[in-house]
Parts: sequence; C-alpha cells; structure tokens
Amino acid sequence: MDSYFKYLAVLDKSNKKFKLSNDERLLLDVVASAIHNDRVMYVKDLITLNQIASQATLHKALSSLVDKKLLELKITKEDGRLKEVRLTKLANKRYEELSKAIENAVEN
Repeated sequence: MDSYFKYLAVLDKSNKKFKLSNDERLLLDVVASAIHNDRVMYVKDLITLNQIASQATLHKALSSLVDKKLLELKITKEDGRLKEVRLTKLANKRYEELSKAIENAVEN
C-alpha cells in the first residue's frame, strides 16, 4: 500500500507543477489513453464527455490545456471542420515521468 501512496504523491506533484484542474487532468488522460490505444481524438469527441463536465467547462479545460502546451489541435485535411487533439512533447514527458514513478513504486 505504501507504493500506491508514493505514486499518488508523484501524481499530485505533477498535477501541481502543471496547475491542472481535475477536469483538465481527466481530459488529458482521455486523450493520452486514446492515443495509447491508437485512436484519434477530435475536439468534438472531448466536448461530448458529459460524464466529466458540461460542454462549456470541457471547452474551457481543453483551451487551458492548449495554453499550457500539453495539447495541440490540428485541423484535418479531410474535413476542415474537424480538429484532431494531440499530446505535445511536454505532455508525453509528463506521462513518461508518471510511468517511471509507477515502475519505481513497484520495484521498491
């Protein structure tokens, strides 16, 4: 159980470092999980996640994550109305650090 709480401390530190609200963290995790599973996420997919928050709140969180350089939006060539959501290098680095924290917690 000690390993779990060590990991939670690292996660909390990371969330504070990037000043992530709960909604932002959840959205970031949804995008990261989709990408990890080779799925493409679009803005329209994210703002319909009403189990997380309202559309307005989700849009604000998405904009904030773009401002914080954790997500980037790319207009698709096929349909200029669609915006693909991608993790930035900074976001990938965050997940790498969290993965290492899990590995360290399990090893110790």
